[in-house]
Amino acid sequence: MNYLPTSLIFIGYSVLTFIYVIKNRTEKIKNHLFLNEILIAILFLTAGFLFPFMFQYHSPYLPLESLSFLWFLTSLIFLIEMSVWITTLLYNAIVSKKNPEIMAERDYINYCVKVNDRWIDDFKSEFGRKFLHLFTTFVILFFWLLGTILENLGILSQFNLDNYSFSHWLIITIGFGFVIMFQVADLTRLNKFYMLPNWAKRWFLSIRPEELHTFVASTPLVLSLIPFIFAPFPILASVALITTGADAAACLIGKKYGSHSLKKNSNKTVEGFITGGVSTFLIVLLLMNLYHVWMPVSFVKILLMATVSTVLFLLVDFFANHISDNILNPILTGFSMWLILLL
Repeated sequence: MNYLPTSLIFIGYSVLTFIYVIKNRTEKIKNHLFLNEILIAILFLTAGFLFPFMFQYHSPYLPLESLSFLWFLTSLIFLIEMSVWITTLLYNAIVSKKNPEIMAERDYINYCVKVNDRWIDDFKSEFGRKFLHLFTTFVILFFWLLGTILENLGILSQFNLDNYSFSHWLIITIGFGFVIMFQVADLTRLNKFYMLPNWAKRWFLSIRPEELHTFVASTPLVLSLIPFIFAPFPILASVALITTGADAAACLIGKKYGSHSLKKNSNKTVEGFITGGVSTFLIVLLLMNLYHVWMPVSFVKILLMATVSTVLFLLVDFFANHISDNILNPILTGFSMWLILLL
C-alpha cells in the first residue's frame, strides 16, 4: 500500500483540475481551452491509477520487498514536496490577507500585463524555452544509461533490482515530482495568485502569453509519456525525443530560416514543417537502432514505425489547433509504434 499516497496525490490533482475546468467552462469553451484541460485532468487520473503497476511491469520477478521500498521512497518524496508547497502557500496567503498593500501588489491582471510586456518572441528566447523541454528527454536517457551501467557492473542485482525497475523508478519519481510542482503552482496561479511565493512568480514570467489563462505546456508533455512506461524503452525514448526534439527543431528552424508560410493565419512555416518531419523520421531510426537490444525488431518494422510516426507528426503539426501537440504527438506517435511492434 506504499503506492497509495502517490496515487491519491495524482487522483486529487485530477479532481481539482476537473473542478477548475468545469467551474470556468464558459470561458474555457470560448477560448478553445476546454478539451485540452479536460484531457490534462484525464491524464492525471490515468497516472494515479497506473502508478501501482509502473515499477514492476517490465520486472515481473522484482521482490515485493524491493517494490514496496521503491513505492515508499517515491511517496515519501512527494509527501515532503506537497508539505513544503502547502506550508509555503498558506504562509503567503496569511501575509497577503493581513496586508492590503501586498494583496494589491499580487493582482493577477497586473501580472499578466507584465508578462505580455516582457515577452520576446525571437530565436534566442525560443531556444531557451525548447531547451527546458529537452531536459525531459535528457532525464529519461541519462537515467536509462545509468541503470544500464549499474546493471552491467552487477550493482543493481545486489539490491534485487534490474535496469528497468531502477531506471523507471528514477524517471517516474523525477518526472512526477516536476509535475506535482507545475500543477500546484498552476492551480494556485489561476485561482489564488496571491498565495504564490515570489520565486514562483519570477519563474512564471517566462511563460507564453497564451498560457496565462491555462496550464503550462510542461505538464501535458510529461503526463502524455506515462502510457509508454509500459512499452519497451526504445518506444518511450523515441516518443519523448519526438515530442521535445522534433518539435524544437521545427520551431527553431522555422523561426530562424522560415520564409514560406505553411497556411493562412499561421506563424508556422514550410521550412519548420519539413524539419519537424525529417527530425521525427531520423529520431525513430536512430533510437530504434541504438536501443535495438531492448526491442529486437526487423529493419522493415523500424522503417514502418519511422514513416508512420513522421506522417502523424506532420498531420498534428498541420491540423491541430485547439489540442496541445504535447498531448497529440506522444499519444499518436507512441501508440502507432507500439501497434506496429505488436503486428
